[in-house]
Amino acid sequence: MGKFSYTYIFNIKEALESLKFFEKDKYLFLDTEVAVKSFKEIDFFSDRIRLVQLGNYENIFVYDMFLIPEFSRHLKKLLEGKGVIGHNLKFDIKFLKTNFNIFPQIVFDTMIASQLLSENSKERHSLQAVTYRLTENDIDKTQQSSAWGLRNLSQEQLDYAARDVQVLREIFPILRDRLNSIKTPHKATGIIHETFSLDNAVAVVEMAFVPQLAAIELSGIPVDEKALKDMLNRVSTEYQKKYIDFVRRYGVDPFSPHKVTYWLTAKLGLKLPKTQKGSLSSQDSALRKYIDRKEVQELIDIRSTKKILDKLKELSSHTKNGRIYSEFKQIGAPTGRMASSKPNLQNVTKELRKLFKAPEGRSLIVADYSQIELRIAAEYVNDETMIKAFKEGKDLHRFTASLIIGKPYDEINKEERQMAKAINFGLIYGISPKSLMEYARNNYGIDISLKDAQKFHSRFFEVYSGFKKWHDSVKDELSKKHSLTVYSLLGRRMVVHRFTEAVNFPVQATGSDLLKMAVVFFGKLRKDIDAQIVNLVHDEIIVESSEKDSEKAKEILSQSMLKAGEILLKKVPVEFEVEIVETWADK
Repeated sequence: MGKFSYTYIFNIKEALESLKFFEKDKYLFLDTEVAVKSFKEIDFFSDRIRLVQLGNYENIFVYDMFLIPEFSRHLKKLLEGKGVIGHNLKFDIKFLKTNFNIFPQIVFDTMIASQLLSENSKERHSLQAVTYRLTENDIDKTQQSSAWGLRNLSQEQLDYAARDVQVLREIFPILRDRLNSIKTPHKATGIIHETFSLDNAVAVVEMAFVPQLAAIELSGIPVDEKALKDMLNRVSTEYQKKYIDFVRRYGVDPFSPHKVTYWLTAKLGLKLPKTQKGSLSSQDSALRKYIDRKEVQELIDIRSTKKILDKLKELSSHTKNGRIYSEFKQIGAPTGRMASSKPNLQNVTKELRKLFKAPEGRSLIVADYSQIELRIAAEYVNDETMIKAFKEGKDLHRFTASLIIGKPYDEINKEERQMAKAINFGLIYGISPKSLMEYARNNYGIDISLKDAQKFHSRFFEVYSGFKKWHDSVKDELSKKHSLTVYSLLGRRMVVHRFTEAVNFPVQATGSDLLKMAVVFFGKLRKDIDAQIVNLVHDEIIVESSEKDSEKAKEILSQSMLKAGEILLKKVPVEFEVEIVETWADK
């Protein structure tokens, strides 16, 4: 790494003078160092920023905010008015917001850029890993978790803090140019595109999403603490009773797979299917055909109670002042889908959603896209039959059932519609008739014989011939090349090696592009109202607002979802539901 110089600033006069060096810049390089009580449990509300490091291509200044806290109002104007480049910027934005009420929104995150360019899920995206990959410079991160609260910082600490800005100067142009070399079907527009000369539409959406996600994490989601505690106590007692009764009655631990398998086969005489590894499976899905046996019912029931109990424990261990603050990984999968942890708020069951309730004087607004994966798939594949059905406002599950079993659309019953749901979602992603049987049983509680599954499979591809052509061409290309580059409708690039990924990823990725665009639009449009997104689940957006602003927030959320949908879906109409509810479960 080349030589670089920096200035450590600890008096206000020098700090104010330094601002003139940034006057002409469109964007600045930013990093922060924070004094925390514990690096394992960082608290964005009580831990404090020690240093703010800022630079352009000529200068780097390291501001000691413990000594010049009044400089924060000048920083606010600077950082909210210019572009900001940083690594894992969500972290810095959250601290800037809680410490100084600074909320930069014109951002370029080098970590997100690296993730978008990655073709290998095992690649690491820390600043150290990205720098080494792009420049072969190895940066020393030992000072990262040093004591930043010390009265006098060491020379090593200051050098380390400044070096991170120098590194950003080196990697930013490389990342930006590589992103720009990927051509996307949609032209990038807006302030992020203009500020950083960033032409990749997917990257522009992801960068605009960074501050929105920081705001979601800081806001947390409201939860009824008393109801959560009561439910935890009730389910805990219930579970203990069921567990003791089960062990007493059958002499087997219901959570020992080996013992349970032996008990089911040797004692109860049940025939269990084999897993891919060749061992016998005692999972719930394997036991469905024995559901009328009392012992099996009890086993499935105790497992289900334990799952609910574990989730309640996870939620209550992350509750603070009537809210739950989750962490989101912005790109949690190659498709751009997010992952939620500490606690995971994306796998909360319908029953537990009733615990999430707006406080007095506030409302929850829950919105989700309707049959969005199928709409995206129809558009992506350009299947004329499916597109026509959507244009005519048909319910696609009912429509598919009618075509496949040869019964009038209006006479399709609930079970037939449920079966068609399994067929639609299974077969657009290319599963075999045998897998369709398992998928329908495990996910929709519907039993289909192998003979029927084969018949439905061939009929589906007769009716939706666009999907047949698509699947055949993907299989053909994969057999020749062994890997494929596929794209979402916005242009998100993914490298795949398996058929299931090749047909699933573009659809799922378009769904995550769509959701992120809707969130970005909502963030821009909600300027004058008291409303904030508090959770995101794949195709669902949950907003909390004041009661007086709830109707306005509902309208803005609808506009945002429609605008995002109309950018990506040109042939298929986009539909969604937005409701003001008392609890998250009421949707």
